[in-house]
Amino acid sequence: MENNKDEQNAVDSSQAGSDEVEETNGESPSSASGTGSLGEQEETVSHASDGPADAGFREGPEPSPAEQFTDSARTQAGAAASALRRGEFMHSAAVDVTADADDRLIAMLCYVTQVLIPLVMPALVLLSASSKKRPFQRFHAIQSLALSTTFIVFGLLLGVSLAIVAVVPILGWLVTVLFVTCLMPLLVLMGLLALAYYGYQAYQGKRFSIPGLTSFLQDQNWI
Repeated sequence: MENNKDEQNAVDSSQAGSDEVEETNGESPSSASGTGSLGEQEETVSHASDGPADAGFREGPEPSPAEQFTDSARTQAGAAASALRRGEFMHSAAVDVTADADDRLIAMLCYVTQVLIPLVMPALVLLSASSKKRPFQRFHAIQSLALSTTFIVFGLLLGVSLAIVAVVPILGWLVTVLFVTCLMPLLVLMGLLALAYYGYQAYQGKRFSIPGLTSFLQDQNWI
């Protein structure tokens, strides 16, 4: 009888041990799977966080030189229009003590000769051998050349616009006649006065900035 009891106890203990092993084995896969899912979540979060960070550092294509030129011209044209509405025709005027009498005379001629022969005098000054040795002359030659070029381009655009408007019967002809007889002489007179005024200031030995124009030339590294 005692032997039977011992055998029965041995069988019960072996069954209890097997149950514990099965419980242990049953828990380990769940814990392993939990760990694996956590790792996958961390990887997913890390990849998700990498995307926007990389996207934030992406840079767009750089503007072409033509686009930069156009943007600068548009910006400076707006600045020039604002200055003219305020009655400002000159900024940052200062006497250049290095300019002698010849420099002042040549600088003045670069402006006033545009009244009769546009573009010629500034071009001659820039093409001369002493141009680089005369910074005062070169500054006003470039500025006066750009000013005359602006007047010419503006006149061409205005002429094309009037030609388009003149196509309209009666009303277009009326607008064209009124502009040519009334506004055109006023614009020409203002251009002549501007050239004379800037020529006089240059003859005084001053370096000055024409609103919008000088800033544009500096943006292009032309002066």
